[in-house]
Amino acid sequence: MDISPRRLRAAYRSGALKPSDVAAHVLSRLTDADQSGVWISTANPESVMAAARAADARIGEIDTLPLYGLIFSVKDCIDVAGEQTTSACPEFSHVATDTSPVVADAIAAGAIYVGKTNMDQFATGLVGVRSPYGIARNPHNPDYIPGGSSSGAAVSVATGTSSFAFGTDTGGSGRVPASYCGVTGFKPAPGAFSQRGMVYACRSFDTISLYTREPRDGYDVYRALARRDAHDSFSPVEFAGWAEQAPPARPLRLATPRIDQLRFFGNAETEELFGGALRKLRRLDMSVTSADFSPFTSINDLMFFGPFLAERDVSVGAFLDANPDAGVKIVRDLVIGSRKFSAADAYRALYAVKEAQCSLRDFWEAHDALVVPTVGTVLSIDDVARNPLAANFDNGYYTNFANPLGLAAIAVPNAVTGAGVPYGITFLAPAGRERLLADLACAFTGEAAQP
Repeated sequence: MDISPRRLRAAYRSGALKPSDVAAHVLSRLTDADQSGVWISTANPESVMAAARAADARIGEIDTLPLYGLIFSVKDCIDVAGEQTTSACPEFSHVATDTSPVVADAIAAGAIYVGKTNMDQFATGLVGVRSPYGIARNPHNPDYIPGGSSSGAAVSVATGTSSFAFGTDTGGSGRVPASYCGVTGFKPAPGAFSQRGMVYACRSFDTISLYTREPRDGYDVYRALARRDAHDSFSPVEFAGWAEQAPPARPLRLATPRIDQLRFFGNAETEELFGGALRKLRRLDMSVTSADFSPFTSINDLMFFGPFLAERDVSVGAFLDANPDAGVKIVRDLVIGSRKFSAADAYRALYAVKEAQCSLRDFWEAHDALVVPTVGTVLSIDDVARNPLAANFDNGYYTNFANPLGLAAIAVPNAVTGAGVPYGITFLAPAGRERLLADLACAFTGEAAQP
């Protein structure tokens, strides 16, 4: 059963399906082999079916409920009242008393919650293997990682048990799993979604993100949910203008890193696949020019080698101190190790971000969007086991800079490697160009589907 948003809403309108039909189908799938490692917890089936039957009775309101009857999952660092939040650490588990405003808005818009998905512990990782709850199986080749940290969210969409899924994105967690799982990862600029009701990785620039199969579905869910939250101190005072910028009428002008700044980590196949993506864009009559990528990568190391890592200590450091046996070792070591950074280091990092933003003003005047590989290479589970830190850093080369710079991004499928693993690309642009990115992604994926 195809439960992607547009197809599902069309089936509801025609009477071919009811929300209770879809909910029953999804519930029957949650123990299938392809769901191994996807779920940390699932909602009470009776509650799911009760919500679905209530939706059945509201079919007449489908035009006023933009997410009517859509089944969704929630990364388990985001709160749902009455459900456990673990952030993939059993000792950290607690029952949430409140629901994230973004999740609450989705339910109010007609969506049906089905469960909490697996993740790299405390959202610390881009690999999807740092969890005591197992590894969400890559649906295309189980020898390969699903990407992280929002691994379960991406797999739930790729395997058809979620119409859309909430992930989070700090340094790429809303984009890397999209590439490995062959789905769309839509990350609005930080501030578009409320940060309340989540376990922070880096509160300064965390954002909830979205997974869908198709880019237009991701944008549609975003538009239904993006809003200012007056109770969130990180929510922008002015939001409507940022959300409503229209794309230019002229052909789009895209930038891509200079060839000497592209990194594929020795993988000639993925290098060729990205070259193919650029050729597809040019066939769409888009201008794609090489540009200096160093202002973006200049702040990459701040995420895992610099003081931004200390924000994770602010979030969960006291818990780790009080529970010395808790935590996946590599995650624990990264969080506790951040204490070596000083206040002066933090200020230097903030200055570096501001300097990068300033240096990019002319870039964003000259270019509508930046196009990059989502990841440089594709990694197997064994690859990550051999060198877990390098694997994680490599996966973040094209992603870590986005949120500190306040950029929106959409990651979409491009091609498939010889090992059967999808390999995607990402479009990035400043806040306010989310619609432009969605239009660009739709045009690209339509082109990519051609022979």
